[in-house]
Amino acid sequence: MKEMIQCAAVLAVSLALIPCLVFMGVKGGTREGLTVGVYFNASGEVKEYTEDEYLTGAVLAQMPADLSEEALKAQAVLARTYIYRRYEDESEGPTPSLHGALISDDDSVYQSFFTEEQAKNFYGEDWDKARRRVEKAVRDAPCILTCNGEPITAAYHAASSGSTESALTAWGQDIPYLRAVDSSSDAKLAGIESKTEMGSVDFSKKMEEQLGVKLTGAPAKWVQTEVNERGYVTKLVLGGTEVNVQRFIAAAEVASPCFKCEVKGDTLCFTAKGYGHLVGMSQYGANSMAENGSTWEEILSHYFTGCKTEDIH
Repeated sequence: MKEMIQCAAVLAVSLALIPCLVFMGVKGGTREGLTVGVYFNASGEVKEYTEDEYLTGAVLAQMPADLSEEALKAQAVLARTYIYRRYEDESEGPTPSLHGALISDDDSVYQSFFTEEQAKNFYGEDWDKARRRVEKAVRDAPCILTCNGEPITAAYHAASSGSTESALTAWGQDIPYLRAVDSSSDAKLAGIESKTEMGSVDFSKKMEEQLGVKLTGAPAKWVQTEVNERGYVTKLVLGGTEVNVQRFIAAAEVASPCFKCEVKGDTLCFTAKGYGHLVGMSQYGANSMAENGSTWEEILSHYFTGCKTEDIH
């Protein structure tokens, strides 16, 4: 039986491009015993967490806690790597908008994070089990992932279309360890294909409001795409104007850049495969590898070409 994708918290974080490229900060003079300050925008408060407390909240928000233990460990390593990469970046100068903190709860800019209350609300009666599983994963994989001695860009997404994509294709940045790799187990997941439909009036309004493109003429000519051999949209022309593919899928609420567009009458119909930007680690691909006996080290080695794990202790 195909495994059903859980896409609640995971989808919210995996669709965002910025959280994978803007790194979160860590407060402290050394890399041991770090304290992570989080600025909460609604209240204007800054709250501080130990490294393990923060990582537990981050992983709970990023990956379903009932996935395999080795997959959870791989995610914990990525979450910790994100912290340490941001530490290097933030040490060059504080970010004014964080008001003395090192990260905010704005997950359109920073990596997703659950407070204990948010995690309890999300997991409900499974909260205690989820917390214990994630805390164990954080403890058992006290490492970061590095390339040339530096913490990597810790990119991940919920599920690929059957292959991940390179950072060069997705973002125009040639990052050596973010290459397209096989993740064929994702293609067997139930729900890997999703559909989004929108009437032409609503679609036109959204594109003008969010992308600044005014659409005229027949809807059948509005969306023109070029795709690579994996079906990933590499170029998108909207009403005669080339637009960023990642920005477009966010505006159109399409699940991934691996999509096709059809126009049926007055409705634009998008069929997508995968969930997220498809760069870096596929969380469900990692889960499949774990179920087939792979360790968290092997999972990360597969998805991040040529990287090494570094023990922080």
